[in-house]
Amino acid sequence: MKEQIKKYFIYKYTTIKTYILKNLNKITNLIKSTSNNLVMMDIEDNVARYSLNWWFRKSFKWVTALLFAIITLFLWGCSGVSITKYYPVSVPVVCSVDAPLKPEYSEDIVITNINILAYAEKLQAALNVCKNGGLDD
Repeated sequence: MKEQIKKYFIYKYTTIKTYILKNLNKITNLIKSTSNNLVMMDIEDNVARYSLNWWFRKSFKWVTALLFAIITLFLWGCSGVSITKYYPVSVPVVCSVDAPLKPEYSEDIVITNINILAYAEKLQAALNVCKNGGLDD
């Protein structure tokens, strides 16, 4: 298994190496065309050497612009006038109304249903007392 993995990576390495060596002139011309200052780039013996300082100077204006943009966005989020909006909030209160007694079951279904409806009316009246002080809707 180790040998197969080793052969796989060696094969990938050699294919990339041959591709780069085949297209070396295209790559060097591309690098030369993208750089404004050819003095900072030294191409000798098919090796391109770059100065990190040169790349930093080239990208410094973009890094500072990005830094200023980020700082501006953070400060912009902290600026402005805060607007306070008030919304009505329901506050639960303790109600001192006693609940009516539950209806008892009767053999007659009609009387049982009448008792249940009466019980529902009494519950609704008790809840109205708690909800808005006894005022009907």
